[in-house]
Amino acid sequence: MQTVGSDRARTRRVPPTRLVWWEWVLPLVIAIVILGPALRPGVIFNLDLILTPHLDTPSGFWGLGPELPRRLPLWLPISWLSPLIPATTSGKLLMIAVLVVAWVGMVRLTRRICIDRHHVGYLASHAAGALYTLSPFVLTRVAVGHFNVTVPHAVLPWVIGTLIRPGRRLDATFLACFAMGFAGHSGGALALLVVGIAVVAGERERWMKAIVVALAAQAPWLVPGLVVLAANPIHMATGNVFPTRIDGLAGFARIAAGGGFWNTYFQIGGDGLIVAASGAALLTLAVVGTKVIASDARTPIVAIGFVGWFLVVVSTIRGFDTIFFWVNDHLIGGVWRESHRLLTLHLLWLAPAAALGGERLYRMCLDRPRFISLAGPVAVLPAAIAIVLAVPGVWGLGTQVSAAPLPQSWQMARTAIRDQPGTVLALPWYQYFNLRVGDGPLRRVLNPLPLYLGGDVLSSSDNGLQRDVREFGDPREEPADLLIEHLTNAEAISSGLVDLGVRWIMVIKTENQADYQSLADDPGLSQIIDTGDIALYRVDAWPGQAAADGVPVDISEYGPAWATSDSPNSFTWARAGSDGWWQGTRRATITEQGLVGLPGGGGLIWNIATVPALLGQIIPTAACVLLVLRRRGKHHMSSG
Repeated sequence: MQTVGSDRARTRRVPPTRLVWWEWVLPLVIAIVILGPALRPGVIFNLDLILTPHLDTPSGFWGLGPELPRRLPLWLPISWLSPLIPATTSGKLLMIAVLVVAWVGMVRLTRRICIDRHHVGYLASHAAGALYTLSPFVLTRVAVGHFNVTVPHAVLPWVIGTLIRPGRRLDATFLACFAMGFAGHSGGALALLVVGIAVVAGERERWMKAIVVALAAQAPWLVPGLVVLAANPIHMATGNVFPTRIDGLAGFARIAAGGGFWNTYFQIGGDGLIVAASGAALLTLAVVGTKVIASDARTPIVAIGFVGWFLVVVSTIRGFDTIFFWVNDHLIGGVWRESHRLLTLHLLWLAPAAALGGERLYRMCLDRPRFISLAGPVAVLPAAIAIVLAVPGVWGLGTQVSAAPLPQSWQMARTAIRDQPGTVLALPWYQYFNLRVGDGPLRRVLNPLPLYLGGDVLSSSDNGLQRDVREFGDPREEPADLLIEHLTNAEAISSGLVDLGVRWIMVIKTENQADYQSLADDPGLSQIIDTGDIALYRVDAWPGQAAADGVPVDISEYGPAWATSDSPNSFTWARAGSDGWWQGTRRATITEQGLVGLPGGGGLIWNIATVPALLGQIIPTAACVLLVLRRRGKHHMSSG
């Protein structure tokens, strides 16, 4: 009788092979509950999460610095559409999409990799989706704006079937790797690592071609990144300041539960004995569930999960950490300088295996009358753990994220600068500082002015974590440092700003306001706006966008990457200097103030990095479009 009853229970719990509509609605509702006040109208500032209405095309698109192009190509459509759809709206929709797509992708994957895929219950498959999506790891990354981590996290379950067999269909591998790298270097490097693991632990069919194809698909972020890195003096903080946080043996268990973010202040959940116990339970369930993963997927997925776990904790293991940091600092440009972001690979195995483990134990209990009373608790255990881990992130991602209207003074300043373009000095002179928008809470944020104002904004890129850090390769930062020193000593700096090519100063009145009060007394500055939130000053003696010994020079700019000038004499262009600028066939120089020094004599002013940067983005994107159209054509022919 027990056997018959268990068979009926299993039959009722069998979901259809294809996803039904409510399986999309469920994570959508949960995403809305998680985000809560973040979905209100207004901007969002929280660490690296800077959502403002207006976004310029990232300068990395053109192969221009000074910042490394970390937002390519994901933020291109968002930037291009921002005049029609404010980036605050599209950014929030992207946050929802990350949670929904990750959840549904993991539901789909869990059903597909099970040996008996038609007998994976709704509860088990959606528990896997919840574990993968509502992990403190994911919620923390969403809260701090790491779209380059969360977007590939959402994409990976959809493409992993292709990536673990990369040599079977090279066109599908190219599309999968392109999708993984769409949000930038984190996802692209993740795709390359997965392909490498699959080649070692799985099929080796056409493995060399598969690796070449996977690498070629990363050109949209890799090529612009390399050319910007080559032309600009960038000194990034090393991985030593971003180690995974592990406190004793319990810390290793908390890694499985999504803990370990290096900055404890921004970690959502992921702490305490309950989290450690949850991680230990998930690991136990995952070991049990691994046995019901189909044999052709089991080895590569387990290998991916183990490698992901090892790379997450390697930054805390003495001896291995030195090797890991050296590799990142010297060979791959800090792509994985924060090893914790690789937890995606561990969760790719852990979430479905733990859910399947609960399903397997449930069936075992049903088949043993002695343990039948444990069947229900075991069945719901993975889902219950997912809920426990997600609770700290409910409604505003643990109160970290909420939208607020920007004060009108910000828009007034942006309008004034747009009407009279020129370089803006952004103060306070910190890359990260504490900011309160209107009546909102005080939050630690990346300086939002470069994104909000657009154009040429000179801001500090010293994150304060190590000495001599320049996250942007802007040679104007060093002379600007000296000007800020004079400013804090209540000295006039307007003449130095003229030499630096600065036309505007915008001060956000937040951290260390007293350091900038003497700007109002500088005779070379005109105060345009002064409110309780910001102050805007204009440099009266600004000679123009180009000048020769203080005398304005006519220059016509055609977007960020090209310009022309008929000046017969050499002159200075108020742009961040780099080794990539040319006028005609003559190389430009970098002046003492870090500006572009041009030889004069006419000719097109251009940056040599622009050509490979554009080709590196256009060619792979066009190839993806052609491959998709080709596959659709084949599908229509076969269905016809």
